[in-house]
Amino acid sequence: MKKYNIILPKASCGSFGITEDFTEPYQSLDERFIKNQASTFFFQAAGNSMEPLIFENDILVVDRAKKVKNRQVAIVSLDGQLFCKRIYFQGNNIILKSDNHRYKEQLIHPDRDFSVWGVVISIVREMA
Repeated sequence: MKKYNIILPKASCGSFGITEDFTEPYQSLDERFIKNQASTFFFQAAGNSMEPLIFENDILVVDRAKKVKNRQVAIVSLDGQLFCKRIYFQGNNIILKSDNHRYKEQLIHPDRDFSVWGVVISIVREMA
């Protein structure tokens, strides 16, 4: 298991002054983000429908063992295709929404082939 250096506590985005007093030797990203190794998968985001939360080429960490809750982001299977959407439960209805408001929400009718593939538990984005 690979270990990574991490600086704690949270890093301020406005002030300077981080010292070595705040460093910890190592933290495993696997231990932090992967709770269910056998049910955790990685997806690469495509498109802009989930912006500003998720951008094209972000890596989505998805846990299939988690039960999706109202308003969570998940990977869903709809008519044989996989999508990343926010799920809303309203009574007996399921509505899929994009975070990008240029996309229409979609009511899932009972005759559609629909399932929740897994819950997005983390997003990884390259900055440089």
